[in-house]
Amino acid sequence: MTVPIGSIECSNSHCGHGNPASAKVCAACGAPLLHLYLYGIGSDLRSLAPGTWLANRYYYLGDRRFLDGKPGQVPEVPGEVTRLLLSYLRLVEHRPQVPQIYGVVKQSNFSREAILLLEGAPIGPDGSLLPKLVDQWAKATPLRQLNWLWQVARLWEPLQDAGVTATLLEPERLRVGSGWVRLLALKDNAGRSPSWAEWGRWWVQRLRPHPALESLVSPLLQQVALGNCDPPTLVANLEQLITQVAAQDAPVELAVASLSDPGPSRSRNEDACYPFSQDQTRGQRLGLAIVCDGLGGHEGGDVASRWAIEQLTTELVPFVEAAAQAPPSPELVNATLLRAIGLANAVITQRNVQEGRAERQRMGTTVVLALVIDRWLYIAHVGDSRAYQITPTGCYALTLDDDLATRETRLGLGFYRDLLQISAAGALVQALGMGNSEQLYPSVRRMVLDEDCAIILCSDGVSDFDLIERSWRDQFPVRWGQGDPGQTVAQMIALANQHNGHDNATISLVQIGATRQLVPDPARLRRPVMVPSPPLDRELEVSPAANPNHPNSFQGDDLLPSVVAKVPQTELVTPSAEPSPIPPEGRSPLVRSPWIGRWFSLLALVIFGGGLLALVIMPLVRQLVDANAPNTPAPSPTPIASPSGISTTPSPVPSPMALNVGEVLQIKPQAAALGLYGPDRTTLVGWLPPNSTIQILRISLPIAPATPTATPIASPPTGDRPSGPPPGLTWVELKICTLGRSNPNSSLASGATLWARQADLGDRVVAAAPLPLPNGCQASTITPDAVNNPP
Repeated sequence: MTVPIGSIECSNSHCGHGNPASAKVCAACGAPLLHLYLYGIGSDLRSLAPGTWLANRYYYLGDRRFLDGKPGQVPEVPGEVTRLLLSYLRLVEHRPQVPQIYGVVKQSNFSREAILLLEGAPIGPDGSLLPKLVDQWAKATPLRQLNWLWQVARLWEPLQDAGVTATLLEPERLRVGSGWVRLLALKDNAGRSPSWAEWGRWWVQRLRPHPALESLVSPLLQQVALGNCDPPTLVANLEQLITQVAAQDAPVELAVASLSDPGPSRSRNEDACYPFSQDQTRGQRLGLAIVCDGLGGHEGGDVASRWAIEQLTTELVPFVEAAAQAPPSPELVNATLLRAIGLANAVITQRNVQEGRAERQRMGTTVVLALVIDRWLYIAHVGDSRAYQITPTGCYALTLDDDLATRETRLGLGFYRDLLQISAAGALVQALGMGNSEQLYPSVRRMVLDEDCAIILCSDGVSDFDLIERSWRDQFPVRWGQGDPGQTVAQMIALANQHNGHDNATISLVQIGATRQLVPDPARLRRPVMVPSPPLDRELEVSPAANPNHPNSFQGDDLLPSVVAKVPQTELVTPSAEPSPIPPEGRSPLVRSPWIGRWFSLLALVIFGGGLLALVIMPLVRQLVDANAPNTPAPSPTPIASPSGISTTPSPVPSPMALNVGEVLQIKPQAAALGLYGPDRTTLVGWLPPNSTIQILRISLPIAPATPTATPIASPPTGDRPSGPPPGLTWVELKICTLGRSNPNSSLASGATLWARQADLGDRVVAAAPLPLPNGCQASTITPDAVNNPP
């Protein structure tokens, strides 16, 4: 489409010159212009005519699309975080598949409803909406079909946690941009959560796999539709098929070039890269690139980045060479990357300890790396060095900065564009060399390569001020064989020094040729590992209404009545990393008598019957006895005489971890949810998820026994469920600073003050990192008392 002529202000803070929307660079300063397309949500859009300007900033293109005329200015953000907005924030790590909140705008000063603007929506570089998946499915290659299906299956559980799985059952919202599945906007489940089996029936009814894949993919989807295959199992089986199809495909072509420059304002270069600066490598199937940025202002930043490169290449280069002979499993690659980053962190941290370095004297560095093994791309990252993918349909950020603004966004405490205005928003929350490897959480992302693309790794001296997003269309050739990687990185460094210039500039470019694909031979494809009982020998019968063009085809969110199950139940299993044990040669497998199994079955039946009797019959007997017993109050506990003659009551059982009033704690990521009670300490209010942070307000003495109030509440994800407040335990009053994992059904909120049993805290909590927290939790003015009596 043709972009309408409007005014786009230069995003450089020292310029701000207005330019026609058709311009690529600013007429005043020569800086690349940012063409930022947004997607709008709101009922006011129905009456909005294309060509309208809103707030003298947003140009309406039609079809809910806007062009931001002032991308360098901070947008207005929503006044509160609603449930649906929270879903967007919690899913930020799933971009570019899930769009993110940009801001809001009103059609006029008299409008009651604001229009929500999303960035990262499936809008192409020309401003047009990307096509729907259902329209492109039949045109896709076998590898791309597997890739799209794999992405959607992996999105199910994150969207389920956010309460928006209904999004995956609307064809209009499922868009595709080359190899990416892109969601147009999220749809709240609104009290009705679609099941995974319903999604399977939806897919079976609408989309037929490529003929080369049909005999293998259709049975998997049919098992999903019958409820016999959960999302992780489907993902594991699809990965097997992707690996098999890639093995028959043409090899991926690779060209890698790197360049590092101190920049016009720095005398020392604290960045490092691999391949080393000005080096180029070419090959097939396998490739490795790394960029490290020594922490600016810290002593020894150049030493830390260089050591990180040395340690990472020592671990990964031999691994890549071995992968040429025997392709490793995704699990092995992931573990190897985490181990290599952990070792690099340990080397730098050990040197800091040996030299007595503390705080800003510590050596530290960021790291971002790209590893290509056949048709799989792995991106690993710590810090704020970034990775991008450039394709014909757009420029996609593959990493999230490990800074305070991103952390607050993930926690649902604010909107990213707004949080960036805080002075400390760019402060890193983790980097190599800052602590033990057990406290380091690198991110590893895996992608399928099914088209030509360019992977960019760069330090913030290149990525700052959206320079990659502003210049990608003119600087980076996408098609394999176009341009010279060495010249491309040199031009990009020159552009960074000209328009940024405040820091060292380092970039590594991995140009990938992956479009050349062959149709796999179905006879050479093996069915994913399955344990059939009985064997799968029939398919689902789909009625004529399953045709999406049929007048009676399914078009809503209801269950699909047209799918009739005619398949015996089959259990799908994820393949084990370890081979099945084989008896040693010369020895026969142990043969057991059939009577052994019968005796064990009888014993299990007896045990089961006894347990059932204890659980069901005995409580009924106790209730009958209690109902006929006289109603006499329970005697008070008899005081225990101390050696000095002073009467004392028994002390409560101490918690495994000593708690101090005013202390800020965090629920461990792997811990069970913590049950929280109301002020009466008898009503269970909700479950506090892992990764939440709390502050201890006071510690009370044990309370008298009380009958718990029956309150319907969801069970915790893991761990035991407390059944009301048992007597004789110490209680802790606490404030919720931040909530961990999203739970749309939770009745808990940040800032709430509730009670928990001290014994329940146990080893669930650790001291929280000394970082700014909301709700007044970071600067406590509470006076610690040994014991505070309840009100």
